Amino acid sequence: MSDELTPDDEFQPIRALNDLLFCERRCALHRIEQLWDDNAHTLMGTLGHQRTDRPVEWTSTVGRAAHGVWLRSERLRLVGKADVVEFHVRPEGPEVPYPVEYKRGRRRSWDNDDVQLCAQALGLEEMLGVAVPSGAIFHIRSKRRREVPFTAELRAKTEDAARRLHALVAAGVTPPPVLKPPLPRLLPAGRVPARAAAAHGATGRLPAATLPGGVRHADAWQHAVHHDAGGLSAVRT
Repeated sequence: MSDELTPDDEFQPIRALNDLLFCERRCALHRIEQLWDDNAHTLMGTLGHQRTDRPVEWTSTVGRAAHGVWLRSERLRLVGKADVVEFHVRPEGPEVPYPVEYKRGRRRSWDNDDVQLCAQALGLEEMLGVAVPSGAIFHIRSKRRREVPFTAELRAKTEDAARRLHALVAAGVTPPPVLKPPLPRLLPAGRVPARAAAAHGATGRLPAATLPGGVRHADAWQHAVHHDAGGLSAVRT
């Protein structure tokens, strides 16, 4: 398959880039199989976005700002909505767009969040014909911003993620679960959810034997359940 996106590719949501980089299987469950099951984490993320999703505009100390701005990139075949776009005033020249994406957790750096924000910037550049050098992630839990410069490396990673997303959806095949070390605080060590235990005939605890590479069965199970749940386990939003 060509690395270039063709005019026949369907538009995909910008937020799907975040899904893709977090877990390709999770992205396929959402985009190909249309499966989604909210949990406490996703519902908290939805509530945190409700205020920013209303299309309103106001003026702040840095210039005007708008909530719920629809974005579109013909080049990357992506559409989406920016939580907030600030338009920073400068002494000379046009206003500088500055996208702000709201995320549920504490202030920390995730590549998938940065790629989602960068895709918004690329859409703004294409729509408005001006450079968008940086934006920010606003972390709802800590109420702090983390500025994200849109470097050449991040832009290239974003464009590559868009190509991968279109290829995944076009193939129409959901990848199998990938066994990896567990994410912190996903599940207590050696435990599996009752529903998963019943489905697989487990008793609720797993043996400590190791797989190739030194991965414990229990640890592998934790990450497999996470990847196979499609939003049922811990979700980074």
